[in-house]
Amino acid sequence: MSGHASGAFARALIASLAEHGVEDYVLSPGSRSGALAHALAEAGSGNPPLGAPRVRLHVRIDERSAGFLALGIARGREVAGRRAPVAIVTTSGTAVGNLLPAVMEAHHAGVPLLLLTADRPAELRGVGSNQTTDQVGIFGAFVRWEQDVPAPEPGEGLSRAAALAERAVDAALGKPDRDDMAAAAGPVHLNIGFREPVGADGGVWLDPPSPPPPSGAIPIVVPAPRPAPLPAVTRGIVIAGDGAGDVARRVAEAHGWPLLAEPTSGARTGTHCIADYVRLLESPAGEALAERIHQVVVIGRPTLTRAVQALIARAPALIVAGFGARWREAPVHAQAVVRSVPESWWARDDAVVADASWLAEWRAGGARPAAPEGWGPRVIAAAFLDSLGGPAEGPVGVVGSSGPIRALDRIMPAARAGAGPVVLANRGLAGIDGTVSTAGGIALGSGRAVHALMGDVTFLHEAGGLLVGPREERPYARIVVVNDGGGTIFGGLEHGSAPPDNLERVFTTPHGADLASLCAGYRVPHVEVRSREQLDAALAVPVRTLEVIEARV
Repeated sequence: MSGHASGAFARALIASLAEHGVEDYVLSPGSRSGALAHALAEAGSGNPPLGAPRVRLHVRIDERSAGFLALGIARGREVAGRRAPVAIVTTSGTAVGNLLPAVMEAHHAGVPLLLLTADRPAELRGVGSNQTTDQVGIFGAFVRWEQDVPAPEPGEGLSRAAALAERAVDAALGKPDRDDMAAAAGPVHLNIGFREPVGADGGVWLDPPSPPPPSGAIPIVVPAPRPAPLPAVTRGIVIAGDGAGDVARRVAEAHGWPLLAEPTSGARTGTHCIADYVRLLESPAGEALAERIHQVVVIGRPTLTRAVQALIARAPALIVAGFGARWREAPVHAQAVVRSVPESWWARDDAVVADASWLAEWRAGGARPAAPEGWGPRVIAAAFLDSLGGPAEGPVGVVGSSGPIRALDRIMPAARAGAGPVVLANRGLAGIDGTVSTAGGIALGSGRAVHALMGDVTFLHEAGGLLVGPREERPYARIVVVNDGGGTIFGGLEHGSAPPDNLERVFTTPHGADLASLCAGYRVPHVEVRSREQLDAALAVPVRTLEVIEARV
């Protein structure tokens, strides 16, 4: 029995996506997406039907949280060395709109997502049909590729599903094609019309169909010219932003230059890393050093400090590589911009003698941050950092935007090369949205426990991410919440000079929430700590479920 057209197409699409490595699906309930939901319920069960691919299905009732959970799973898979798109399935209407925050973050961070949104068929659009809106193009420039998929017809061949799956996965992974030879990984949107019936149909799973032959000429990919080596200067500096990777350390050490590496760069290691660079750049000595720089090399996407942004803005010579997913959006005054760091950048030129005094001056001013004392956000960040493991073992660190990541930036020392912890954050747009679900997704995708550090406003902004149904796999994620009563980061910005009542009401926004009761409502274990010793003890216990440590400041 082949079942009805919607069910047959849904099974063919999922089987074809599995052929291209898509294993994880995050689904939110809805009727119009029923054909996909029934197929995924079968494939994601412990005993899938004959012929069905094995997939991991995660169900969340809130589409906004579902989007960030999928983003986290995709990032966790990268930590585990298994990069592949993660699919999100929603029904029509506002369900689709709720994905936008996660789609925006994935777009800027270069995270591969597949958005499988159900829609009415063409004849029910624009005629006042319930839960119908204009979903075509709803994500605008934030997707790498989109397709409005006509409703499946009875008796049609299933090769269309195979072609969609192949093209969608390639686009999500950033594989170059005739449309964009410099594509980056990111979200892809398939808006699929489904005509009733969309219920369970008892259909069988068939072998994945073969895609049709290409309809046009196969494009000829011409290799780009090999990027030139970095100019030989004595007073250069390397800035490693989010996602830079260990290659930033290699470039700095090859040229004898200081390295300024953000916590989520993956490059806060090695002998050239200036760990206390934030304090140094804010000091008169740092300002004097900045004035003597000949060249700035930026790798990754730096977003944390205004001092670094100012250094980039006034660089006499600027070269950029891997500047986030949209690497072409580099500062306009950059002399050269490349998608990734070429080997020629870390090749030593024996004819160039590095100025050892230049690196020594930076080391003298900012070699190691002072260990924070007492009790407060920086002490909490230090305890959190001490609880993390190395690149291949121990908990993965996830940090919320706003105050916690900046506290970590000021206290995090440089590890020896290859030994630093894995620290991740949503720095594509540097927003607080979806941090709870992202942390849970990273745990599920990496297969490792996660320690997450975030502020109380960030936590409350997505408290719904704590909701994991009793039939769902619970992530091993421990969330440390710095509860200081509101958005205190604004007090350190220019808004801090406003009248206190105005600052409190429209920026700090005190919440008065009882986090223990909130966690109890979601059946999530909660513990409150009020000292470094209590926090260390709580963090030392192995993570066994989704849980919350509230650090009261």
